[in-house]
Amino acid sequence: MSTARPTIAAISSGSGGGVGIVRISGPQAESIARRICQPVPQDLVSHRLYLGHVFAPSEAPPIQAHEANDAAPSPPGLRRDPRAAVDQVLFCLMRGPHSYTGEDVLELHGHGGARNLRRLLDACLAAGAQAAGPGEFTRRAFLAGKIDLTRAEAVATLIEAQSDQALRHAQRQLAGELGQTIAELRRRVVELLAEFEGRLDFPEAEDEDPATAERCQRALRGLHAQVQRLGNSFRQGGKAVSGGVEIAVIGRPNVGKSSLINALCGSERVLVDAQPGTTRDFVEVRSDWPLSPSDAAQPPVMLPVVLIDTAGQHEAASHLEQHGMRLARTRLAHADLLLFVVDGTMGITPEDAQLLAELPADRPRLVLWNKIDRKGCLPPPEDRSTVRCSALCGWGLDTLRRTVAELLAPRLSSDDEVLVTSARQAALLTQTATALSQALAALSDQPQTATVLVAGELRVAAARLSELQGDDVQEGVLDAIFSRFCVGK
Repeated sequence: MSTARPTIAAISSGSGGGVGIVRISGPQAESIARRICQPVPQDLVSHRLYLGHVFAPSEAPPIQAHEANDAAPSPPGLRRDPRAAVDQVLFCLMRGPHSYTGEDVLELHGHGGARNLRRLLDACLAAGAQAAGPGEFTRRAFLAGKIDLTRAEAVATLIEAQSDQALRHAQRQLAGELGQTIAELRRRVVELLAEFEGRLDFPEAEDEDPATAERCQRALRGLHAQVQRLGNSFRQGGKAVSGGVEIAVIGRPNVGKSSLINALCGSERVLVDAQPGTTRDFVEVRSDWPLSPSDAAQPPVMLPVVLIDTAGQHEAASHLEQHGMRLARTRLAHADLLLFVVDGTMGITPEDAQLLAELPADRPRLVLWNKIDRKGCLPPPEDRSTVRCSALCGWGLDTLRRTVAELLAPRLSSDDEVLVTSARQAALLTQTATALSQALAALSDQPQTATVLVAGELRVAAARLSELQGDDVQEGVLDAIFSRFCVGK
């Protein structure tokens, strides 16, 4: 029984452009080309573009030989009338293993437009291909060893990139920078593991000199520091670069949180009402903030921002409001910035002061003194962490955007660093760092008898780094990763 994978096909480009692409990958790619494309030369050369027409596999009305274009050799069978063609295309066969997926790949470059591309895809499916699932081409590239899992994830990051900076980091990961860093870390871990496993085979090695123990401790400390720094890069910058800066808008009911979000987005995205408690659950709104570059000749930089409108925090809340407040507190714990909104006509009330004291201490924060357009607005505290504004009139919003950019600049200006932009990668690096930390602790406490413990923790660290690269990864993990992809990639 054949174990060959089925041949798959999908539209691999967005519709509406001048040119659209349908991609086919698998053992039947060439036979499908010969079934639906004309003219196809007998000696079809790999990686060369040919001009022809795509027909549905069912026979179209034949035309006489003297009417046909004899510029290229004709495949066996009757020539077809171009008037019955689905589309005129450029087609290219890329024979494996020298292709994206490592298999034979056929690409049809036809005219853009959703309907036309769908008809080209239907012709491929009728000729024997199966519809591809999300990310199935990249998954096959990974399974064929063309790319490791960090580069496969970079494809999704590249597609989802919402800023130039996110594009740059995705391109660096796609080029293998993160994968090479992880491979080097794993090499050093395995090298150290081999030394400790050697001691298990030769117990007399336990009586090592202090210099050897110190050398192993230095190696472990260096590995732990590098792995921990790489894992922390996700929270410190990678998450913001890949998904946008998350700003949680917090405060008591009716201080103007929802009005502020609508003003920052330039449209009514969140319901606003004079009655307190309009927002019962947190609401996420995406927006792009134009930030003026230091060089006036350069175009504005667009900063992708996720504004999180949270339920108003107050003591006299209904049961439903209390549930919304709990959800808000959970969500803001993962935000990049906490924006605490104060009603400037009331100043910082005792309830405001209590809420400020309860905010996570490890999150950057700004106090926004709202409603400065109102008569009788109180003067705000004179410090850099307070910004004056009016959500109703738009006053101070540009200052707010600049202040946010300055506050988060360290997270957004790490172009020279390798960043982790995936929560999966960050979690595995955290597990690796924990294993290395436990190995280091065992070696420090019992340098003469810790061989078994250290070797065990190093095996865990090596396994986690291997999983990062995609070795021995579970099928469910692959399903979760590639489900993020669009169909056709």
